[in-house]
Amino acid sequence: MSMNLKTTKRNNLYLSIATVLGGFAFFATGTTYAAAPAAGTNISNIATASYVDGTSTTRTVTSNEVKTTVLQVGSFTLVQDRTTTANPNSAVALSHVLTNTGNGTDEFTLGLANVSGDAFDFSNIAIYLDANKDGVPDNNTNLMGQKVSLNAGESIGLVVVGTTSTTAKLDELGKLELSATSKEVDASATGKTIKNTDSVKIVTGASFAVTKSASVSVVDTRNTAQAVTYQLNYVNKGNSTDTLIIEDTLDSNLAFDPTRHQITVSGNVLGTSSTANAYYAWDSSTKKLTITIKNVAANTSGIVKFEAEVKQGTAAGVVPNTAMFDADGPNTNGSIPDQPTNRTDITVQSFYTGVINDSSTKATALGEDDVITIATASQGAQVRFGTGTPESEVIYVHNTGNVTDTFKVVTAAGTNLPPGAIVSLFKSDGVTPLTSSIGSDKDTGPIAAGGKYQIVAVVSLPTGFTGTTYNGNPIQVVLQTTASQNASATDTITLKISEVTALKVDLNNGGTGGVGPDNGNVVDKKSTQPGKSITFDLAIKNEGTQPDNYNLGISSTLPNGWTVEFFAQNSDGSCSASKLTNSGTIQPGATVKYCAVVTPSVNAVPTDSRDIVFTINSPATGLTDSLKDHLDIEVARKITFVADQTGQVAPGGSIIYKHTLTNNGNVIEGLAGNTLPVEITQNPVNSGFVTSIYVDQNNNGIAEASELVTGTDLTSWLTGTNSADGLSPNETVNIFVKVEAPSSATAGQSNLSIIKIAPGGANAPTAVTVTDKTTVNIGQVRLEKTQALDADCSNGADGAFGTSPIGAKPGACIVYRIKATNEGNGPVSKVVITDVVPNYTTLGTSPAPKLDPGTTADVTTTNGQLKSKEFDLTPLESVTMEFSVKVDGQ
Repeated sequence: MSMNLKTTKRNNLYLSIATVLGGFAFFATGTTYAAAPAAGTNISNIATASYVDGTSTTRTVTSNEVKTTVLQVGSFTLVQDRTTTANPNSAVALSHVLTNTGNGTDEFTLGLANVSGDAFDFSNIAIYLDANKDGVPDNNTNLMGQKVSLNAGESIGLVVVGTTSTTAKLDELGKLELSATSKEVDASATGKTIKNTDSVKIVTGASFAVTKSASVSVVDTRNTAQAVTYQLNYVNKGNSTDTLIIEDTLDSNLAFDPTRHQITVSGNVLGTSSTANAYYAWDSSTKKLTITIKNVAANTSGIVKFEAEVKQGTAAGVVPNTAMFDADGPNTNGSIPDQPTNRTDITVQSFYTGVINDSSTKATALGEDDVITIATASQGAQVRFGTGTPESEVIYVHNTGNVTDTFKVVTAAGTNLPPGAIVSLFKSDGVTPLTSSIGSDKDTGPIAAGGKYQIVAVVSLPTGFTGTTYNGNPIQVVLQTTASQNASATDTITLKISEVTALKVDLNNGGTGGVGPDNGNVVDKKSTQPGKSITFDLAIKNEGTQPDNYNLGISSTLPNGWTVEFFAQNSDGSCSASKLTNSGTIQPGATVKYCAVVTPSVNAVPTDSRDIVFTINSPATGLTDSLKDHLDIEVARKITFVADQTGQVAPGGSIIYKHTLTNNGNVIEGLAGNTLPVEITQNPVNSGFVTSIYVDQNNNGIAEASELVTGTDLTSWLTGTNSADGLSPNETVNIFVKVEAPSSATAGQSNLSIIKIAPGGANAPTAVTVTDKTTVNIGQVRLEKTQALDADCSNGADGAFGTSPIGAKPGACIVYRIKATNEGNGPVSKVVITDVVPNYTTLGTSPAPKLDPGTTADVTTTNGQLKSKEFDLTPLESVTMEFSVKVDGQ
């Protein structure tokens, strides 16, 4: 064998190995790479703007949310071309590795064939599975023409076998071609099918075959190094005795120490003396172990074993190892270990753990003390936690695992807030809402191993609550994080409010009540038959210092066909015949009793359970209170309705909020009539604001007149959203909420439009609610966000911009536009638009961030946050900020 052939063969082999190990660098070095997000991942984004209105008040407004779904892109590797030697009429086995490098599950069709134009054909050819990559087929099932399915990042070993021709002559070459064809790779792509060519050279002397395996397949290196024993099974299938030479260059994550680690051949410990029949040499600078075994007779076999260690602290991933050997022995063409064994992988186990605490430096469950306390907060205030200001410590989520992970952030058990309190989660800037990238819950997005992510939590207190405790316990929110890949890896932090200003009204069931909203527990529990009325006793005590009156209602959305009516209660406890919607004037310190008569529909399911939250709201003072009673409903299905929004209007103006209603269950919602009742609650009730609901039946992102919901049920409005009636599993529909302000409204006046949807029928899910807060401003800025796909990142959108979800492949670009419009009747000043680069993307340069009118110099970018310069807007004037992001690629 010539030196040129030797060099060429080794270079090709090392190139193949480098290709395989390229994916390993991510795990082994700790360097962070932008891996392609999994197919189906949501990239969601909300922009924010601040400005100063005509009353010199600083306002903040958020845009609608836009979503992009990552599409599947197929890619894979098949390695590598193999060469070996064999005698005529001899069986050969050659190892390969098939790896799915795409971002979703793929299916591969395997093929094997003799190559035309070579010296001879093989018989008995087959492909066998080698799941543990030890070079030995797992079974005798031939995979030729069969399909195998691999998850993203998954790989399998394949063993190609065949028998050389009986008529083959010395030095003749026979070739086999192994192929794999992907289902997901585009048909026009060059990587749809990948082929490996195996070459077998006929020799008449020795012919060695070597396979490799490891004693362990998975190790945990977090706290200590892990021992491994590699085994090399060899056989001389040739016709003469010769010397077997094996070279094994160890991976950088493997340690070998000749003073501690033994090398044996068929149980005999080897030394370094070359006069022995078998010996070894170790080069610590290149980490190459060379084993020489003399006089291996034809048709004999043996086993080489050597010990090593996977180093402590090795990053999660794969530690590969492939040995080289001289297939025909030094008596033929000299000593050239140029044939690779099968690749043996040891997986360093991934651990998904994390903590949430009050420290930016301590990645422990306790942090500083894992509690953040705000001393005082006013009634109805927005209490901010995690800002790092003197008012609040920081909140950080730390990835304590050894791989990149995303952490869900939710409120958890131990949360003790009055009814009507809203918990909102924001990114570190305190204005950009936390979004959902892996499901319906808010999450941090990817955090590198050892990394951290700051969040801000805002608790919006109801206007009707005060006190130092709620239900006898501290007023607090417990935030819980959960690793996306490990549901048991949870941690919590507690956010406390020591005192809230006292309430002035109490709603109870006629017994001893307490001031403030109900503690969340059921006060009175009753049962009734379908269609039969049941009465709950209510009592209102005016704890204020002046007469007041209260509107009577419920905050719960009841199934279609259910009714709640209020009556005055007589002195003997009976209900009067006069229906009420308002309590009438109640003097300070006085208590007035009422009847709440609840009538379920005739088709109500007896096993259903339902909480009914009765509410009172003063149109004069804005004071509220509530209490919870109970009739039974079992939740079996699930829908989500997101997200709460805020906006501004001029007197007599209007605003449209976009929400999404998603069926997360496994049955069609709204297929039967009266199963998706919707209720609009205005707060204050007599504010003069008008709220309307639209269902985006044609999914064009526009609230059209024909899509206006009439009545109190969404069922009939879902028939046009797709090809089937109702809301199918995993289907999402846009819900528009239009709010119109009265022309008599004054600056600063606000209104809450509470939209609740509560599916009826058997096993109905919990009611879902969105709350839109609309504030009247003399100068009103509307913020609208749209998006468009730039599939090849060619410096512009491929089509029209819109608010509807789009799909994008890894490596594609998304162009965002955020339009700020002054829809008021007075000028506004110091408008600043802010946005952030979403998770799973990087900021694009074509187009670069800019304002229109304006230039790229008008937008600054710091650590993924975009911020425009300040600008003014006259009535009806608009300014648009535009930027692009690139979805992380393969």
